[in-house]
Amino acid sequence: MIGRNAEIAFLQRMIAEAGSGRGGAVVVRGEAGIGKSALLEEAARTAGDDLLVLRITGVEAEAELPFAALHLLLRPVRHLVPALPAAQREALRGAFGEGEGEGEGGGPDRFLVGLAVLTLLADLAADRPLLCLVDDAQWVDRASVDALAFAARRLGAERIAMILAARESSVPGIPELELAGLEREDCETLLADAAADLVPEVRDRLIEEAEGNPLALLEFAGSLTPAQRAGQLSPLPLEPPRLPLAGRLEQSFRAAIRRLPEPAQLLLLIAAAEDSGSLELVLKAAEGFGIGLPDLEPGERAQLVQVSEGRLRFRHPLVKAAAYHEAPVARRVATHRALAGALDGHEHADRRAWHLSAAAVGPDEEISAVLATAGERARRRGSHASAATAYERAAQLTVDPRQRARRLMAAAEAALGAGQLARAGAAADRGRRLTGDAAVLARLAAVRAAVDAEHGAPAASTLIEAASGIARTAPDEAASLLATAAGDAWFAGDHDALRQTAELLESLRPGIDPRLAPVAAAVRGMERVAAGDPAAGLPLLRAAIPSGRVTDQVVGTYAVFSALMTGDDDAACELAAARVGTCREQGLIGALPHALQLLTQARILRGRHAEAAESGAEAWQIAHDTGQAGRLRHLHGILARLAAIQGEDDRCLRLAQQAEGAAQERNGSGWGGCALTLLDLVRARYEAVAERMARVLAGPLGHTVIVTFALPDHVEACARLGVPERAAQAFTRFDAWAAASGRPWATAVAYRCRALLAPREEAEAQYMAALDWHARGGRVFEQARTELLYGEWLRRARRRSDAGVQLRSAMSRFAAMSAVPWAERARAELAAAGARADLPELGVAPNPLDALTPQELQVVRLAATGATNRQIGAQLFLSPRTVGFHLYKAFPKLGVSSRADLSGIDFGSAQP
Repeated sequence: MIGRNAEIAFLQRMIAEAGSGRGGAVVVRGEAGIGKSALLEEAARTAGDDLLVLRITGVEAEAELPFAALHLLLRPVRHLVPALPAAQREALRGAFGEGEGEGEGGGPDRFLVGLAVLTLLADLAADRPLLCLVDDAQWVDRASVDALAFAARRLGAERIAMILAARESSVPGIPELELAGLEREDCETLLADAAADLVPEVRDRLIEEAEGNPLALLEFAGSLTPAQRAGQLSPLPLEPPRLPLAGRLEQSFRAAIRRLPEPAQLLLLIAAAEDSGSLELVLKAAEGFGIGLPDLEPGERAQLVQVSEGRLRFRHPLVKAAAYHEAPVARRVATHRALAGALDGHEHADRRAWHLSAAAVGPDEEISAVLATAGERARRRGSHASAATAYERAAQLTVDPRQRARRLMAAAEAALGAGQLARAGAAADRGRRLTGDAAVLARLAAVRAAVDAEHGAPAASTLIEAASGIARTAPDEAASLLATAAGDAWFAGDHDALRQTAELLESLRPGIDPRLAPVAAAVRGMERVAAGDPAAGLPLLRAAIPSGRVTDQVVGTYAVFSALMTGDDDAACELAAARVGTCREQGLIGALPHALQLLTQARILRGRHAEAAESGAEAWQIAHDTGQAGRLRHLHGILARLAAIQGEDDRCLRLAQQAEGAAQERNGSGWGGCALTLLDLVRARYEAVAERMARVLAGPLGHTVIVTFALPDHVEACARLGVPERAAQAFTRFDAWAAASGRPWATAVAYRCRALLAPREEAEAQYMAALDWHARGGRVFEQARTELLYGEWLRRARRRSDAGVQLRSAMSRFAAMSAVPWAERARAELAAAGARADLPELGVAPNPLDALTPQELQVVRLAATGATNRQIGAQLFLSPRTVGFHLYKAFPKLGVSSRADLSGIDFGSAQP
């Protein structure tokens, strides 16, 4: 290839690295005719016989057919599908319309399909490295793009290279290789090979007009007459430069098509409208126009199309576009009708629906119904983007406004399921203007609320209004809307909305599913806590904590939240872990980040920091890979607290800013701001702590769970500053919450606060009471903080021996939790007390497990139970080879050489 040495070298390196187990993916991006397809062809040639090659080309007419591209790509390896883990196997079969494959909300989880693709490709690459080539990715259906992108982002340990070519970036999260126009010297070389008889001035004009585009250069040169090539006619009959290059190219191809006989033009139009390349189907549709195979010959002679093995292919997609757009509208409509008539049988139902759609020139209830049915098929297969398009087009063709609203509702829900938030919101807004049906309005409100929540906008009032409209006719659905409204109102600090939600839920309780009753209790408890009445609120929240496992997502989320709010960390860990387990078992990858987020919160509060890092890292990665921006903001705040505890100052600041910054502040739930408070506290920036806490307490997040737990930080800072009166209100609030919670650790912290605020002669009794309550169990991090503060107090009282006991205990606990700056502070106090600090050097992990990355720890923990790589991969949504790679990296860190040696390692009682 001329002028593409750097790009070829890049792809060759990538393919070579894949062969050695360092897989990767790239999107080759550039305008039409720039050489993307040629570069993919060169990549395939480079691979030779060393790599197995799977390749497809996106087809514009199949862009709305569910999983059409993925089905074609995997067709040669379908024999491997039965060996996939059960959930992945059923998801892939469901995507291909071969099974139920339904998860929560209908249809297989779209990300589980991507995991199935990864596992399948990894299995294929086990014996021979694999190269996947996807050309014209801009026309690959969205469901296939999502699945391929999910797999592509997890190729690090695989012997797989994936190269996708697209005019525009259509695969988020994948690195890009952009193709620019050829340099002038390369253009001259190309023309010298293809059109050596051009005179210099014609050659220069062509190079100027082609803008470095190889296809344009060759096409413009090929369209010249001998006289023009010799420079005898001027100016050259090319399109004016003001038109975009792609438009000039298409005009050139349209001129070539106009030179064909009319029957040949019509046959090319049919082929362009059909677009799958099936010669049999093109000829079948052509019969109605009285034309046939002989009429294809002029197009072949003009090198606009070629036919081989029963397939008709255009020279370039722009030729296809020219053949289609050159035809009058009436002829295009007749062509689509003919193609719809030629497509019979259930297997062609979707393609037939879209041809009927293209043939519709106005509202048509019959075609609308056909498209709505196609949308339902796409939804059941998990292709939400295709479903949304079908429902939207069905709505356009629907006469009855109420029916149009219902189809827009289906479109909005499908777009939301596809992660297309702007599209979902627009469809929901259009639907709301067309109907007064309360049930439809309620579902549209749920979509709008989900879109608003992702962008950080309050939506409680919209949900409350919608729930009120269906309270009598659909109480369970109303309760579900109100549960969402309560969460939104809580984080918005909208107490009025929270109170309305609680009252409506209570009025619904006699008529709703008994399983939803704990949600009503929890919401009233939240309302009371937000109103400053924990004595009334916390018992209601405790009543919402179930004794057994919860399968319903809403009820399960409220159960964990209730446990967190009441300070019951053990129950929160257990319930969140159960929710994570349900997501893993059912393959609910989209729901997993939220479950992992709740588990991470509970683990941090319980002092299980290594495990919190483990679950938090997995939550972040999956949320990132699945495009959950709102969830990432929550996670940034939670992980910021972990960074503060571990003394990672820069990381804490960065994460907190991402969570709490500007308009997104409410989405962080207060975790980011409280993380910075904790960091300032250990760094002795007490005025910063007091000022920040004052702002937080005055803002909409001042009542939240993490802010409640940060109140003792405010008390400590004010005591250090010698202004205990500034913390009086915060202490009163925490003391009331601690008394209502009944948790020993909370009572202990309340006594610690009293000690900080008390006169010197009264402080020791408060510290002793705090330690007594800590001994009854609970947050070890808080216990260590109490020991540290008491040890400091004892040192200042010149009781060095007693101080050493408390400070050594604090340092040991902090070190065990990787709370490095806190351990350093205890060590410094010990040194000031004249004691020897002979624990292992701080910052150097005495436990080999601390040397593992969070994902390595997850993998090793499961491997120690005897799980195979395949079983571990199914649980953690990784390929078996990636699991093996993590074990390979972890074994030397642990000083073991085999899986059998893992049985001797103490992983603690926690499970991933």
